[in-house]
Amino acid sequence: MKSKISFFALSFVTVCMMSSCLGDKDDTEIVTYDDAAITGLTLGTLKCHTKTSSGKDTIVTLTGSSYVLHIDQYAGTITNAPDSLPIGTNLKKIVFESVSALNNSSNNVFWKSLTSDSKIFFSKTDSLDFSQPRELYVSSSSGQFSKKYKVDIVAHKEYADSMTWSKLYIDNDIKNYTSVKAGICKNNLVVLGKTASGTELRTLVDGSLKKTRSFSANATMATDGNTIYVTDGGVIYSSSDAKNWNTVSADVKSVLGVCGKEMFAISNANKLMMSLNNGVSWKNDDIDDDARYIPSSDINFVSSVTESNADVKRAFVIGNSSANSKKAEVWSKIVEDNTEKDLSWMYQKFNESNNYYLPRLRNLSVAAYDGNLFAIGGECNKLYYSEDCGICWKENNIFKLPKEFTATTASIAVDDDYFIWIVCTGSGQVWKGRLNKMGWDNKK
Repeated sequence: MKSKISFFALSFVTVCMMSSCLGDKDDTEIVTYDDAAITGLTLGTLKCHTKTSSGKDTIVTLTGSSYVLHIDQYAGTITNAPDSLPIGTNLKKIVFESVSALNNSSNNVFWKSLTSDSKIFFSKTDSLDFSQPRELYVSSSSGQFSKKYKVDIVAHKEYADSMTWSKLYIDNDIKNYTSVKAGICKNNLVVLGKTASGTELRTLVDGSLKKTRSFSANATMATDGNTIYVTDGGVIYSSSDAKNWNTVSADVKSVLGVCGKEMFAISNANKLMMSLNNGVSWKNDDIDDDARYIPSSDINFVSSVTESNADVKRAFVIGNSSANSKKAEVWSKIVEDNTEKDLSWMYQKFNESNNYYLPRLRNLSVAAYDGNLFAIGGECNKLYYSEDCGICWKENNIFKLPKEFTATTASIAVDDDYFIWIVCTGSGQVWKGRLNKMGWDNKK
């Protein structure tokens, strides 16, 4: 009797379990959602027509996923700007690696045809024409909601490593200057030009250079981006607008420029000087070599931030000295935020095996650009370029003067928007140019 009870009990439990399972199957619900959104879109492998360094046409493969597509859910836009594809990318054959959507609705993603209202479901194997923006739709799994996006895939229209120049105008006063010095103050062009009787300071106003003040024939000018410094007869004149001036008496021949907290100058005895109080007092700065090699003419001061540390800057003094008839002299100095850690000025010795030195050029002008140095002078028919802090100087295939460029002497300056300005005596030309990528990378 005991065994029969166990058998019937087991049978009853089994039937209950089967009923429970059947009940679960019958009660299964399919969940749908009324909302949808594209949450990710990734470009696939792309083709780009470009040129080799020798100028030969070639096709290269691009990893599309390297160019991030930015989704604006509020505006309903998707684009790779500002990270544009390279010039030469075939926008008529764009492929996508993947798409993701809210609530697993990626199977409900489709493109609108460019020629009709028909729909093209998203596929990783299809190449699409993006020579113009396209509409992308995603539908909710319930079918009750659809969201539209405007997808704009953009490519650069100019080569990154090429210069674009524009000749602004010809200035008859500059044409007659015997020499000229260009600088930048408050992102505006400033020029000190030498005349037969003295020097004239001019600033760019409404597209032309207007005279603001006169100085003696021996006056020199330096700018640090925010201030103009004119040294004339033992007086340092400073101004941030070329109209209102402060004066400081100082026994220096010429203010060179400012780097970090320090102002630098050349003394009347042709020594490198340093001031920590805007030129009120000066002291001799340390050098690591013979002072005979400190430039005494065509002197240029350049300041730049080191790539490794924004608190560490590098200053250069570049010009000509009577101690060397073949090459320009290059001195450099590391300038730290903590001035007590400053090192001495370092002289770059002339190595006879180095055929890429900067020649001794009359009216030499030097500026920093894109982390490097470039220079013009002499016959003003070429730009010299240095990528190693002034050790080697070469002509560069990228930095070419414009075809119509002509000058007796020339001076160069770089503004905050990474434009290079060249002011020319003899012709009176004023040029403005920029490496294309500097406009892209810095959104100017």
